[in-house]
Amino acid sequence: MRRHFFSFGFAMLAALPLAGLAQGSFPGKPIRIVVTAQAGGANDFVARLIGEHAAKALGQPFIVDNRAGANGAVGLGEVARAAPDGYTIAVTLGDSLINNVALYKTLPYDPQRDFVFLTQVVRSPAILSANLELGVKDMEGFRKLAARPDQKLSYGTWGPGGLGHLAGEALNRKLDAHMVHVPQRGEAPVMADLLSNTVSVGLTSAGLARQHVQAGKIVPLAIMGRERSAVLPQVPTMRELGFDDPLFEAAVWIAFVAPARTPPAVVERLTVALRAAAAMPEVQARMAERGLEMLNTTPEQFSANYRRDFDVITRRMREFGIEAQ
Repeated sequence: MRRHFFSFGFAMLAALPLAGLAQGSFPGKPIRIVVTAQAGGANDFVARLIGEHAAKALGQPFIVDNRAGANGAVGLGEVARAAPDGYTIAVTLGDSLINNVALYKTLPYDPQRDFVFLTQVVRSPAILSANLELGVKDMEGFRKLAARPDQKLSYGTWGPGGLGHLAGEALNRKLDAHMVHVPQRGEAPVMADLLSNTVSVGLTSAGLARQHVQAGKIVPLAIMGRERSAVLPQVPTMRELGFDDPLFEAAVWIAFVAPARTPPAVVERLTVALRAAAAMPEVQARMAERGLEMLNTTPEQFSANYRRDFDVITRRMREFGIEAQ
């Protein structure tokens, strides 16, 4: 992984003439952002907002190209094969860089070999919520309900093998609740199931849940992550409630990556522009409106966060017997 983050040793010395040229002339044409999801989602929103502001600093527009499919594998595979010149980069979820390794027998990319990590822009903490019909007010009430042998409970998530599925199954086993997993294709159907009392509890982003919590239509039980969410600060974390599995400290994040072997000077120029855009107050305000919380990491921080999440998530996927397809 170190070769992705500026520690290039003698190879960097050999590339200095090229790096100097790239730094002086890059970018000389529009930059393509491959978004690994459909238009209108959080990935797309982040790509367009950051791209709009970074373009002003770089003097070239960012062109968004939505390439959805296979949990982000379609788009990331295209970027992995792209010329490593800085003119094709990707915006993707952590699931596509981590969970896909265990979900698919064959991937068109190796996340630790085929990309240089630029920056994690935002995180979208997951929240566990209960439907109103369940009659619980907090996690303690849900614990007691789950302990009753006559209960038939279920939990909804945004898809098999995703972070929501892993968190739901970890909770299921911790409480010995024998809940049935109800996977959906995205978080919006999970919320619809909660509002219609189709599932007992569900995992969605805090941003999506906020309006329904405020309207009293669902009951928030706990937030995933190492700290409370600014979106719903009254909701305790899983750790606060006594759940110490490291999996509950993970969060969905959205990040920029570029093809491996992109010249270091180009990587630096891109990273500086993207992070400067993410630091703008107007950008942060719009992210907050969507329930997204700023990370704006350096490449080194991104690498460290990735390694920690990768180890925790892939280990739990193996323990839960989730098989690659």
